[in-house]
Amino acid sequence: MTSLLRKLQDLELSLKSQHGQVGYGRALREAIISSDIFTEVEVLKGLGDLHLQKGKLSKDTAEFDKAAGLYAASLLLCTDPDMGQTLKHRIGYMEKLSKQLLQGYNPRYQSPDYRGTADSYVLRVAKICDKSDKRVGKPWHSVEEIYTESLVHAIGNSDVLLELEVLKSLGDLYLEKGKKTSDVSQFSKAAAMYNKALTRCGDPETKLTLEHRIKYVDKIREVAKKAKTITK
Repeated sequence: MTSLLRKLQDLELSLKSQHGQVGYGRALREAIISSDIFTEVEVLKGLGDLHLQKGKLSKDTAEFDKAAGLYAASLLLCTDPDMGQTLKHRIGYMEKLSKQLLQGYNPRYQSPDYRGTADSYVLRVAKICDKSDKRVGKPWHSVEEIYTESLVHAIGNSDVLLELEVLKSLGDLYLEKGKKTSDVSQFSKAAAMYNKALTRCGDPETKLTLEHRIKYVDKIREVAKKAKTITK
């Protein structure tokens, strides 16, 4: 219990020192890297709360839809019964509030194409690639931030196809950095992103690709470790 409270306190302090969604995005990325499901659930819930508050103030349907997607993602990961109950209550409250504030509003998560259509998927990925290309020559962390922002956007829209692509792209980014710098920690980050992508993947071919990539990362990480030991 003490360690959980400490995690919550650390997360709260981290978010207070950063700007809103940017801080949550970074916290989410770090939770995935460290395979910290507890923090991941808390961050997704926090992001849901953030968009719910925005929806209450702006009466913008998109904000309520994002809140719903983030609460649903948090609930999917949650293994704690109390937290699960809290999230269910939050979703119920959000549905009630959105109908009160927005006459005739139909939640987007009830529509058939809510999880993203394959037709528009290419366009969504292309937009992210375009953003990344414009960052060429700029600090490496700028691209990392673009992917993190895109990850939060994908989860908020329950766009599993885009979420999967962004996780793979983050894995590729860390893998390339590890190869260039021989920094073993970057390979661990890459493996974490590929493993997370694997949990969201339903396509057999993509799963196979991810599994091969994870094996490759493990192999190259061991080589980097041995090389580091020899040079000491």
